[in-house]
Amino acid sequence: MQKAVVNVARRMARRTAWWRILLGSLAAVSGCIALGGVLVRHEPAFLAAAPSTEGAAVERAAARMVTKASALYAATRRPGAWDGSITADEVNAWLSTDLPRNHRRLLPRGLTAPRVQFRPQRMAAGAWLGSGMLSTFAWVDLEVRLRGVNQLGLMLHEARLGLVPLPKAAVLRQIALRLEAAGAVTELRRLDDGHVLVVSLPSSFGSAAVRVQLESLQFDTAEMLVAGATSN
Repeated sequence: MQKAVVNVARRMARRTAWWRILLGSLAAVSGCIALGGVLVRHEPAFLAAAPSTEGAAVERAAARMVTKASALYAATRRPGAWDGSITADEVNAWLSTDLPRNHRRLLPRGLTAPRVQFRPQRMAAGAWLGSGMLSTFAWVDLEVRLRGVNQLGLMLHEARLGLVPLPKAAVLRQIALRLEAAGAVTELRRLDDGHVLVVSLPSSFGSAAVRVQLESLQFDTAEMLVAGATSN
């Protein structure tokens, strides 16, 4: 009788151990899922502050963006020198108001709340991908330099889904594909321990054969400045 009681106690102890292992495993998996959710949903501080989609100030900033872009485009279509500037606040105001309101098709499916940030010779951009608990914040931090007339050099400092790093060369290839679709010529070159994407911008547009030369491009704190000349 005593032996039987001991055997029952041992079986119960083994079952209790298995339950502990099972519960511990479930807790570990849940923790990993929660940690993964935190990692991919992280927004870097310099991109986290998205502008409000409401308010007269935001609407005015978005309107300034449209006015400046229209004026710059008109200037590049006429012979002579031209220049222009735009701030990150104006771009973000346009992205948060006019873009989803009037140009929604420009946004790829599943991409929401895009925003940018300018720093000296740097541009960062990010947006949410997906929806709900499956969403993630994708962002890149690029160094942008003018290598010559109508030729840019893009160096990728960071590309991440939240805090999870992405392969830089693969991200640059995706950027290259989109720039090529817009009419640019690209070449991915090896540079020291990284890569640089060389982008050659088209100089002629349409049947008018207007020649546009981008001669200066600068990113300052919160502002982008461009200058060049147009000839027939």
